[in-house]
Amino acid sequence: MNAVSSGAASSRRWRWHHFLWVLLVLAAIVLLRKGESRYEDRDAPILQRYTANEEARGRNFTVRIKRIKVAHAYLLKGDYGKPDYELHTPGVWLSVLAEVEATQRPGAVQARILTRDGLAYDSASSDRPRLKGINLEGRELATGLPAQGAYFFELPPDRLEGAHLQVYWGHLLPNGGDSLVDIDLGIDAARAKALLAEAKPVLDLRP
Repeated sequence: MNAVSSGAASSRRWRWHHFLWVLLVLAAIVLLRKGESRYEDRDAPILQRYTANEEARGRNFTVRIKRIKVAHAYLLKGDYGKPDYELHTPGVWLSVLAEVEATQRPGAVQARILTRDGLAYDSASSDRPRLKGINLEGRELATGLPAQGAYFFELPPDRLEGAHLQVYWGHLLPNGGDSLVDIDLGIDAARAKALLAEAKPVLDLRP
């Protein structure tokens, strides 16, 4: 074999080895990415799906939806002799009336709305509206004593259709295999239209 043919063969072997190394590197990258996704799956909450007419059970709590209602504003009683006032929102108010119970130890059950396009709206703070004994946001629950009240949400009107209520134990979104309860509120296009048609300009929530 002359020097030219020997050099060509050597060049082909080098290209072949280089090609194999590239394949091995790409395979390693794919395996690493698969490992990352499996880790993310392990770190994600366990989604527990229910409908609005079922009793939903999560870690250390149960939730039963009683009713949902939409309003454009609330009329509230003023504090300490102050005049009554209206609480407005740029969108609409969605109230989810529910019964919530801590089953094993005391604590809070938080909620958010997840829309059909994946947007999340946390429940309004305990002073929007300020309704002691009714607003469930942040309320500390005693073990074994069901609490009745409502979660309140400020939503754009076009986000009602397909909305789900997501409920979880504690003050932070769950992870690491903890439970995230997802409740389909049953708001299809017709139901969303009806809720908006029935929505009062100002709903009186005074005691």
